[in-house]
Amino acid sequence: MQRRTPVFIVTSSRPRVGKTLVARALTEYFCAQRRRVAAFDVNPDEFKLIDHLPAYTAAASIGDTRGEMALFDQLVAEDEVPKVVDLGNAPFDRFFAVMQQIDFLAEARRRAVVPMVLFIADPDERARQGYAMLRDRFPELPLVPLLNENIPQFARYHANFPPTRRGGEPLKIPALSPVVRSVVDRPNFSFIAYAGKTTDTTSELFEWMRKVFIGFRELEVRILLGEIAPQLKHSA
Repeated sequence: MQRRTPVFIVTSSRPRVGKTLVARALTEYFCAQRRRVAAFDVNPDEFKLIDHLPAYTAAASIGDTRGEMALFDQLVAEDEVPKVVDLGNAPFDRFFAVMQQIDFLAEARRRAVVPMVLFIADPDERARQGYAMLRDRFPELPLVPLLNENIPQFARYHANFPPTRRGGEPLKIPALSPVVRSVVDRPNFSFIAYAGKTTDTTSELFEWMRKVFIGFRELEVRILLGEIAPQLKHSA
């Protein structure tokens, strides 16, 4: 079977919902396995991912045609290098409009690129509308809601983000206490460096990393199963 290139688009139609934290952890998840990874910070005037992971992240813009072409050309590259896109709420609509206009999914299939959207859910109606738009406009795009336990009432609004056929069940992101979160938010903080130094594998942060990294591994399995399921059905 042809090797696939996964592209994870971490996004929400709402600001300040923990999107960049997920993108950071996902990028370091690949680094922890000594795998090459390329990350893209698409947050106009507020680049954060690149501040934390400058060695792996490029600032990207879709404010003009040149920027759009530069970004999507890299996302559709058939190089087997996982991509992580930290997509802000401001360019949310434009990004997916361009994706539809250029028929990105068709080109991705041709080049064995497998995109997956990780959508940070929250109680605001705009988040529900953004998720519904993606579900309806891109029925073949793997779409996974992420339920951030740090967002108040997360357990009560998950019904607004039903599972999709290609994406599967929602993935929970455990809450972090304010003290631990303040440490994680420091520009020079690295999940990998922390895991390499700590001797306390029962700490809150180590347990958070364990659960989140297991969740990321599950997403990779979902991608694999989604790609081989049609072949298994055909062979049967």
